Amino acid sequence: MAENPLNWLKVSLHHPPAATEAVSALLFEAGAAGLWEDPPDERGRLVMLAGFPPADQARLEAALPEMVARLAAAFDFPTADFAFGLTLEKNHDWAEKWKEGLKPIPVSSRLAVAPTWWPADDLPAGDIILRIDPGLAFGSGHHATTFMCLAHLAELAPRARRILDLGAGSGILSLACAALNPEAEVVGRDNDPETLAVAEANARANQLTGIDFSVRPLEDLTAPFDLIVANITSGPLMELAPAVSRLTGPGAWLILSGLPEKDAPEVYEVYESLGWAGQQISRQDGWEAGVFLRR
Repeated sequence: MAENPLNWLKVSLHHPPAATEAVSALLFEAGAAGLWEDPPDERGRLVMLAGFPPADQARLEAALPEMVARLAAAFDFPTADFAFGLTLEKNHDWAEKWKEGLKPIPVSSRLAVAPTWWPADDLPAGDIILRIDPGLAFGSGHHATTFMCLAHLAELAPRARRILDLGAGSGILSLACAALNPEAEVVGRDNDPETLAVAEANARANQLTGIDFSVRPLEDLTAPFDLIVANITSGPLMELAPAVSRLTGPGAWLILSGLPEKDAPEVYEVYESLGWAGQQISRQDGWEAGVFLRR
């Protein structure tokens, strides 16, 4: 008998805020068709939800404990800080459920982000509306780390000549830079070629085809950039600080995001030791983004 298309498997993964980006990446790697978030649980853990076909249940029952072990080891958390659940949802269209919380997001007076399915006659005001399919990759503008980057880019990108998006993901930050400043050279760099394929598809959908999406090592990129945005996790941000600094000169701007509030001071200290001066800090939902100027 054919599988009911309105039946779907809901995976819930409770996790510390610091692990959000890794949780989303692992769930997509496991085959999730889409992600969304529930409110934090009673312990303050974030709750990531993912939709899968019911046929994946046995595979996920085996894979989720291993996923939790990997996350706990990577972030040096006890495994008890994570919890997961599997629920078969019957006669509910999971895609529609997933879309419920994904509304257009006004970023600035010029810039807004909207899902691809949102009606054209119901979009927010602004002369730049980026259309992003949030099911393709993590980075739809709804997460605090991405939104804070977009807000800072709305101010800084229009006056930059060369811009590097470090950890491009869905491409949303690269797209914002190219739309805000069509004259700028924009490079979107990521380690994962499959992720960059998603970014390129989003760029084509928004008619922003001049972006250079690349997996080239940082040492192979041509300096200098006068604006770099990096929305990745704390550890890689600290490891990449010397390379990021070599790609810039005095007067360059840097946006650091993906930082849980408790980790941010340590990351900022590393960059300050390399000649970066803090200019502004944004906070939202337990996350921070810092704006720095190269001395």
